Amino acid sequence: MIRITACIGITAGLALWLLAPTALAQEERTFNLTSEKAQSVEKAVVYIHAEWKDSDGAIQDAWGSGFFVSDTEILTNYHVLSDGIRRPSMRITVRTHSGTYDTQRYEAYLETVDEDNDIALLTVRNLPAGVMPLPVSSEEPVKNKPIYAFGFPMGTIFDPDPNGPGVALRRGYVSRVTHEGKTIEADMNIDHGMSGGPVTDGEGLLIGVVEAMGGSVDNPTAFAFVISAKTVMEFLSTAGSEVVAVSPGSQSHPTDAVAAGPTPGERRLRYFFSLGVSLRMGTLVTAALRDRRQNAAAEDGAKAPDPQLVKVARTNLENAVAHLRDLKSPEALISQAEAATRSVDASESIVQAAELAAELERACDEWMSSGVTESLERINYDLGSWLIEMKLGLIVPAQDRERCNKFRIAAELQKAPETVVTLLAEVSAALAVMDQQRSVTGKEVIARRADALISIGFLGPAGSSTTTDKPERGTARSGRPGVNRIRIPRP
Repeated sequence: MIRITACIGITAGLALWLLAPTALAQEERTFNLTSEKAQSVEKAVVYIHAEWKDSDGAIQDAWGSGFFVSDTEILTNYHVLSDGIRRPSMRITVRTHSGTYDTQRYEAYLETVDEDNDIALLTVRNLPAGVMPLPVSSEEPVKNKPIYAFGFPMGTIFDPDPNGPGVALRRGYVSRVTHEGKTIEADMNIDHGMSGGPVTDGEGLLIGVVEAMGGSVDNPTAFAFVISAKTVMEFLSTAGSEVVAVSPGSQSHPTDAVAAGPTPGERRLRYFFSLGVSLRMGTLVTAALRDRRQNAAAEDGAKAPDPQLVKVARTNLENAVAHLRDLKSPEALISQAEAATRSVDASESIVQAAELAAELERACDEWMSSGVTESLERINYDLGSWLIEMKLGLIVPAQDRERCNKFRIAAELQKAPETVVTLLAEVSAALAVMDQQRSVTGKEVIARRADALISIGFLGPAGSSTTTDKPERGTARSGRPGVNRIRIPRP
């Protein structure tokens, strides 16, 4: 009996010893990025948009992800910008806190690139509000390590919020490290638009940059390629950056680099602007759904509402509810907005949804006309509503040019950022051409400028938490020894 017990004890011990590596592997594969750490990482992530004119004068654009590695330096992929990188007309903007009410839009400038390793370094003139640079890990990644990617899959296609797309979080594991530690192959699902986004460990330290999807013809998204932190640090060092890698556990995210966010007054202006955007979009889309339903009924063809349009209508009306709450508007108005939102989901009541959305917009207009808002608040509400019409091509050139000029004058009086005044002037010029030539050729230009203004988010005085002005033409920027350095001529 004793021998049997001993054998059992030895066998049990051997079993535990054999199982230990498996248990350890399972422990290593545990996803351990907390919500708090994920939110800290998101404060570094930016949505990047580049726009330029091609050789035919047509406007082209590209978008992707990026992140702050210092107070004013942003990393992304070279290929995000490569199509327009040598165009003198290229303008790069970055959106911080994308998808939130605190979002801000800043003009960025290309400092240097490394084409071979697919890295680009951008800079902004001042530290944007509420940004928290992402620390770089000094630890080399190991196989089976849980990792997390942040970015904007499909950009604004699946998330057309007026405050920009929200940051998405994808998770996976390190499959292997190749090219002498320069590249990480990850078992992770990524998508277009995430290029240039950060990949972190469970502590929220940078271990790499999303570069590309990989796989076979049968399984094209089997894995992801990630540029390692080792490659990033070599690039930053050559570029003259003062970023220093940190050891896991040695420090938390730096807090002294966080600048003040938007003031309460700026937030209020943004809420009014976004309310105008959301209500106008909700009204127009529900009206389109109603018209489609009625046309289908006239043709004896019962069709279900377009699910994508239904989603857009519901999202915008939900946003309107949120903005009305933020503005502490009357409860009756909020209830009216909630009723309009609920009616969108019921396909049989889409006609009622259109009526409720239109009534809601009229009620909001009456509420603001009753003297509860200041003039600049009302201007922002009207501007948001009008820009949606411009974006969708609902243009009456003469009337819209008059309205545009009023907004431009208001922007100048408020000493709004130069970018805002310039964009409004470009819209006015395009409207003048349309009015004189009785053509629709300027619609695309107007739509793009309107979209850029919607991205900025509100009309107010220039300051540390609004879009920064670009340097004057011909102003020299301090140079750094670069890697395959390319300087973009300013328009």
